[in-house]
Amino acid sequence: MTEWQLKLADRQTNILIEINASQHLFDQLVSLKGHQVLLLTDEHIAPLHLQRMQQQLSQYCQVVPVVLPAGEATKNLDQVKQLYTILMQHQFTRTDAIVALGGGVIGDLGALIASTYMRGMTLVQVPTTIIAQSDSSIGGKTAIDFQGIKNLIGTFYPAQTVIVDPKLLLTLPKRDLAAGMVEIIKCLLISSRQPEDAQLLEQLLLATKSSVRLSLDLLAVLVTRGLQIKSALVSRDFYDYKERRYLNFGHTIGHAVEALAQGDLLHGEAVGIGMIALMRAAVDHHELPLNTLVMTETLFKQLALPTEIPRTISHEAILARTRLDKKADDHGLTLVKINDVGQPFLVPMTHAAFKKWLGW
Repeated sequence: MTEWQLKLADRQTNILIEINASQHLFDQLVSLKGHQVLLLTDEHIAPLHLQRMQQQLSQYCQVVPVVLPAGEATKNLDQVKQLYTILMQHQFTRTDAIVALGGGVIGDLGALIASTYMRGMTLVQVPTTIIAQSDSSIGGKTAIDFQGIKNLIGTFYPAQTVIVDPKLLLTLPKRDLAAGMVEIIKCLLISSRQPEDAQLLEQLLLATKSSVRLSLDLLAVLVTRGLQIKSALVSRDFYDYKERRYLNFGHTIGHAVEALAQGDLLHGEAVGIGMIALMRAAVDHHELPLNTLVMTETLFKQLALPTEIPRTISHEAILARTRLDKKADDHGLTLVKINDVGQPFLVPMTHAAFKKWLGW
């Protein structure tokens, strides 16, 4: 078991990572005894885990289960209104809780509701995907999409408790597991703990050479490192002005490609494409060693991840979409680059300079 406390602004998040932690959920949530709990999940997760989780919590709490449609389209204002209505109908108060059981969509949406209903409820994250377990469940960002722009509306609201059970990842389809690994690979590439995290990348490279399916023990190590790396960055820069932006490596292009793919690419797949595009440009400008690019491309290919922008998506469309990124402004954008493993840095760029640097 690995456990630590992450202090962000005036709030503290208790983080627990343990294989089979979801089998004794209430042991970590004793403070919820006697309260109402909105147990929020989606139609993919519900058949796998909802009944077991609900039975555990129902011994001590009044549980209201809510199952939402799966997918990014669920993060919308209409869904927010429906959830507010359910909370009102069941007379939830700010001393009650939302338990978000799912991936990034459920985590983002549940956190937004928790942060705004009665100006703040208790929030517990029980992430079930590799991206959520290694990244999005901590850090306090909440969000919904609006008018086609990803995560345009949101708040900063860290969960009180995050319970990570790597065993839940064993139910993921191979494609989802591989796509989620992109965020962990990104974290290892930007991590300042070197050469240890470079060695972990080499271990992952060796493991994926023979099988896309990773051992549970290795998954637990990778998820833990992902959360530790993110914890260190967000604790220094909660509101996302400096070092926390390193976590956006690959996301400027990735978010654009994801939106333009219209559901054909998973989030991690699109981010991976964005990372490779940036690394190729960096190699062309002699800003990044070729072997770092080759290692990353090899790792992605062994995980059966795409490394090329789909032919149906033009460079012009991607660049136009990056202008809508929430971190862009009238002057341009702040790009995350790496000089090598463990050497991330930020570069302000005009949109014209970004286009020229990419060679597009």
